Amino acid sequence: MAAEERSKQEKREVEKMKKVKAEKITMKKKTLALILTLCMAVSAVVSVTVAGAAGGLQEIKAYLNSDITLKLDGEAQVLTDASGVRTYPITYDSTTYLPVRSIAGLLGVDVGWDQATQSVLLGKQPSGIDLIDTYKAYYFSRDVGQVQSAEKRTEDISGVSCDHWIWVYFNGPTDRSVSFNIQGKHDTLTFSYYADCDTTLTVLGDNDTVLGEFSITGAKVAQTVTIPLFKTNELKFHMVRTGNGNNLRIFDAYLDAEE
Repeated sequence: MAAEERSKQEKREVEKMKKVKAEKITMKKKTLALILTLCMAVSAVVSVTVAGAAGGLQEIKAYLNSDITLKLDGEAQVLTDASGVRTYPITYDSTTYLPVRSIAGLLGVDVGWDQATQSVLLGKQPSGIDLIDTYKAYYFSRDVGQVQSAEKRTEDISGVSCDHWIWVYFNGPTDRSVSFNIQGKHDTLTFSYYADCDTTLTVLGDNDTVLGEFSITGAKVAQTVTIPLFKTNELKFHMVRTGNGNNLRIFDAYLDAEE
């Protein structure tokens, strides 16, 4: 009987130890959950502080909102950044903001960032070397100029917002020109043009070799063309106004762009 009683006592001690151990584990889990909750509560408040609110930045207070579920075609999605770390929508001033890179990834849309122009780039971007931003024209006739993206200017050209372009203003003599030295490095040039007046645009290479000639109808939607360069050093745009109007623009000009 004594042996049986000792056995029962040992079992009770074992059960008691198991219960204590389980309570400790539960307490640890609750403590961890509390810590994580506090961390989330603290980190959920996003405050962007900018000294003097320089440039276009403005200080705001917003909230990471993990309660919002994003569904694509009826299926819940988990948003992640480029490193695979989970991201959440932001709620600010009763509006929900979604991380653009995460959304682009879900929709299969390419996304990039242009530091020079502080621009988010969505969709397929032009390939090749940007003529207007890479090369500075060495010759301008009167009333012709070049705007590069570093100048942080924008202009709407035939319904397209542009931050770098070649501009031509016709006032008085009707022919204008601008020349680049592209150092014999390139095989093709793809560019768009628009004018509010009928104009003949001729693209010339070394020794005034005609590389392309285009009759522009004033106020017609912008056109995009590709011409061969034959490794020319000089690249010259020559414009002659043939109708009423004053302005011509050349933009989205890329050397050796992939088709």
